[in-house]
Amino acid sequence: MRRLLLCAILPLVAWTLSATGIRDIDIRVTLLPDGSARVVEVWDIDADEGTEWYLVKSNLDAITIRDFSVQDESGAVFSNIGTWDVDRSLGQKARKCGVVTKRNGVELCWGLGSYGHHVYTASYTMDRAIENFDDFDALHLQLVSPGLTGRPEHVHALVEAQGQVLSEDNCRVWGFGYEGTTSMTEGHVEAVSTGRFRSNSALILLLRFDQGLFARNNPVDEPFETRLQQAMEGASFDDDDEEDEFVGLFMTILGVLSFGLPLAGAYWSDRRRKKKILGLKNIKTIDWCRDVPFGGNVLESNYVLAKIDTNRRSDTLAGALILRMIEQGYLSIRKDADEKVEICFSGRDLSGLGACELGLYQMMQEASGSDGILQDKEFSRWSRRHTSRVEKWTKTQETDAKAALQADGFMPAGDNFSPDGQQQARNVLGFRKFLKDFTLVDERFSQEVAVWNDYLVFGALYGIADKVARELKDIDPKIFEQTVYRDPMTARQVIFMTRQMSTAITNAHVRSGQSAGGFGGSASFGGGGGFHGGGFGGGAR
Repeated sequence: MRRLLLCAILPLVAWTLSATGIRDIDIRVTLLPDGSARVVEVWDIDADEGTEWYLVKSNLDAITIRDFSVQDESGAVFSNIGTWDVDRSLGQKARKCGVVTKRNGVELCWGLGSYGHHVYTASYTMDRAIENFDDFDALHLQLVSPGLTGRPEHVHALVEAQGQVLSEDNCRVWGFGYEGTTSMTEGHVEAVSTGRFRSNSALILLLRFDQGLFARNNPVDEPFETRLQQAMEGASFDDDDEEDEFVGLFMTILGVLSFGLPLAGAYWSDRRRKKKILGLKNIKTIDWCRDVPFGGNVLESNYVLAKIDTNRRSDTLAGALILRMIEQGYLSIRKDADEKVEICFSGRDLSGLGACELGLYQMMQEASGSDGILQDKEFSRWSRRHTSRVEKWTKTQETDAKAALQADGFMPAGDNFSPDGQQQARNVLGFRKFLKDFTLVDERFSQEVAVWNDYLVFGALYGIADKVARELKDIDPKIFEQTVYRDPMTARQVIFMTRQMSTAITNAHVRSGQSAGGFGGSASFGGGGGFHGGGFGGGAR
């Protein structure tokens, strides 16, 4: 066994010792008024293998790359020979650069010239780098690809707009794929790694701009929120569950020393609010539970999540309410000739709906048009034309939730929760842990159809409906067929459609600059899907 381990480990050690080192990557992206981007990449490397260096630029879609040039640390400008031959020798490639055309993109290549320490500066222009969504413009690029032949020790990227000052007034930014930060400072956006890259690290930036900064040369027939949600799949900017009490105390002291009492006061105010709602100091002590919180009331549960977990996805309430109305028979689902899911209105008496659910139902009904059948993307198109109506609905959520909590005795006086209300609030977090982890639980939970419908509704509220549906199907496909969704494929379509509708609702907040996130801070190692201009691999070969 020891010999086998040595045989497996030694090649890895040898690779680590011999692999080309990447000391630093510094990338500057200058966005031009026509929507193109001028990119300058500085690679500080130690080369001891291969004959060339190459950058992977895949997933280009409408983007085209031109004006590729390279120079080395001596200032020598490389000769661009056009089509690149990867099979040439080290000497033949010296001080030359070129492009390898692939099925879905290109590789930008240049000769190493010699082994040892080099600093290469590669420049190129990406036409139509800016995407023009229905409501915003965006830049979504993978600037550093995973799978490089060496692990970068440090990466820095800067994005600026020619003739424009980027700020929180006209821009939002999200970083993915690396351990580090994003920020908006001095009129531009910066991304900085805080540790050595892993083998699967990448640097992906998603920037959202107000319309009017760039020409509309690359239209995308969908709202920006659709791309944002795609990028957010698998992302996590919230480490609250791992918060250490010492770290919290340290941040409080730091807040007092560096920023004065207001920051420290905000920290302790947040702790007091959580204690008032949950009835305890430390959220980490809440274990998973199988009890559906607040008797299955989605609005009340969402109120607790909004107060306790400010970093959660804020676009899930509508999807959960729609799934609940489907379960209760106010809405029904069917499929068209192309097997696409449609939502129908049953005509059932609506007196059993609360004000928030009724408002959502009525908006959906209006969006369905004259045939009274809500089809794919109809609600998204309707919401873009009725932003004030949608935004008004979003503002009623907290008011209606507080009224329900008071009527049910969970919050009888002001914002103070009763002991029973605090237990239910703890169940909101415990039930989320259960739905995330129940495949790890040894004992079987109830297989009643009504309970499974609750699991799917609250899975939508927690933003994990897809995961819950997959797990339930794997546990017992026959029980799943008895839910309102009939089969896993229909469930996935319904979940996707309702998620899109939730996304459309949040656009009213996005347009007014009130959407969660995008102001800089920690990057997410996961997520970032939907990017352009990257791929896998690169470096020496």
